[in-house]
Amino acid sequence: MASIFHHLREEHERLQRSIVRLRGLEPGADPLQPFQQLRRQYVAYARAAAAVLYSYLIHVKTTQQRALDGLEEHRRLEERLLDAERVPPDDVRWRPTIASLCEELAQHLRDEERGLFSSARVALSDREATGLGACFTAERARLHRDLSSLTGHRPERLASPSAIRRIPIP
Repeated sequence: MASIFHHLREEHERLQRSIVRLRGLEPGADPLQPFQQLRRQYVAYARAAAAVLYSYLIHVKTTQQRALDGLEEHRRLEERLLDAERVPPDDVRWRPTIASLCEELAQHLRDEERGLFSSARVALSDREATGLGACFTAERARLHRDLSSLTGHRPERLASPSAIRRIPIP
């Protein structure tokens, strides 16, 4: 079985490809499908990571603050994606909005890998990382199946750290 880090790295690579695809659209090409794909893909990833990895790491002293910061960053990026969705593709603001958003998403993925994931690798045992990997793939698959809940809604407010319980690892 693969660890959570393997699965997250795969998701980051898929997100990077979607970012490159959206940024590289030829003028006149319809950007809505690639944008919606990126949005659903990111939201499913971010919510699955929050439910599995982040909810676990906020209970580990050495990763707690980074995990809380990451949860807030995921919420903020979901909000930015929703705001970008409101800009019509034929509006002069479309390209700058998408370029800025794509750069923020790419920067977040880089920061996550260098910061939180590095700390989490030290904090988690191999068994924990593998168990969280299984949980993550199941949660991400569940979210992908329920795409209707991933479009057109404001991101939910995150639960307070004291309200998030540590998930059991299989």
